[in-house]
Amino acid sequence: MERILQSRWLKDSRQLSGLLRFIVEETLAGREDGLKEYALGLQVFHRPPDYDPRSDAIVRVQASLLRKRLAAFYENEGRDSSVRIELPKGGYVPEFREAAAPAPVPAMPETRISRRASSRRGFLTGLAAGILLSLGVFGLRTAPGVHRSECPALWKAYLDPRTETVVSFGVPLFFSGGGGLFVRDTHVNQLSDDQSRIERVGEILGRRLRPQADVYTGIGDAIGAHQIARWLEMKGIRVQMANSNYLGPSDVENRNLVVVASARFQTLLQSLDRPRAIWFDPNDEPGGMRIDNPLPDEQAIYRPRTSDMGVSTSYALVTLWPGLRSSSRILYLSGIETWSTQGAAQYVLNDGRMRELQQILDRDPEDGPRGRRSPCFQVLLRVEAKGNAVRNAQYLTHRYLPAGAVR
Repeated sequence: MERILQSRWLKDSRQLSGLLRFIVEETLAGREDGLKEYALGLQVFHRPPDYDPRSDAIVRVQASLLRKRLAAFYENEGRDSSVRIELPKGGYVPEFREAAAPAPVPAMPETRISRRASSRRGFLTGLAAGILLSLGVFGLRTAPGVHRSECPALWKAYLDPRTETVVSFGVPLFFSGGGGLFVRDTHVNQLSDDQSRIERVGEILGRRLRPQADVYTGIGDAIGAHQIARWLEMKGIRVQMANSNYLGPSDVENRNLVVVASARFQTLLQSLDRPRAIWFDPNDEPGGMRIDNPLPDEQAIYRPRTSDMGVSTSYALVTLWPGLRSSSRILYLSGIETWSTQGAAQYVLNDGRMRELQQILDRDPEDGPRGRRSPCFQVLLRVEAKGNAVRNAQYLTHRYLPAGAVR
């Protein structure tokens, strides 16, 4: 087990490591009957006593992820393990299986080879080696073409084949009254926000409403996160998808992070101190993207609107921050609504838009009106949709951010 815990598949995730260690130790101690979802929620994930597994899926989500990580471990550095730890679907009791011994290779009969045949075999062997070598060189030369983007300024750190990326979606803060009742106030997005309206609703309904942050995500957030993850996987990058509420700094310490989350949704980023020059202002009804120190041709705040023809115009941000280590990055794709968040994801995956963005960034002076050039920046987008279906997402303006320790 310790070998698994120290492998690249688990060493950076305290939650997965804690879950594996707990279920293995409990099973070996003969207490496997106690490995139930509710008990794991309390003892491994530190949920409160009133935790409800029906609405909080953390145990199921992490168990599913653990199964995938175990399979990946045994397909790679653990393939020579004599005993395998498996976690069958539908339960939380691990099984220990002895690995099947490799089938013996039959001995080949000794064959006398003529000098001519030997010479021909040597020629074919050399030819095959030459072909393999040329393929290897070709592969090395074309790797940058495979792992590339039209906007290296945004994607270069993510397309390094040695890296792993966590793609995370945000979750809105709901309040549960039990019995399938969930209440959402878009003005209450953190537990520190004013909850007086929620309390009044609870009084009217005669129920105590408790915060519940693991119920839903936005459809645009889910689609955008899926599109980003699939694109990275097609580039050969290892990807893990996760609910942001289940992530801590240790889970992304040695990885790149992409967060696809509407501006009002909770994410891991709330616990990280990162600079910003363009930001979502929830206090400006109905909410808008505000620019610090706008330029003469810019507005101080950009608010969503809908035309008489039913075309909605809103705004989204593409923000690239330094990660938790010098070579990693955090990419935050965030719209005022869930559909504009999806628009931001589609924008960063569009070759034409990325080519245009790279050209815009390349034209900037070293120290210009949008800030001193830096590997970290924000891009404000205008997103158009009809019936919440994204039609277009285009560049509006940008700002550079201090990169800190990023090199």
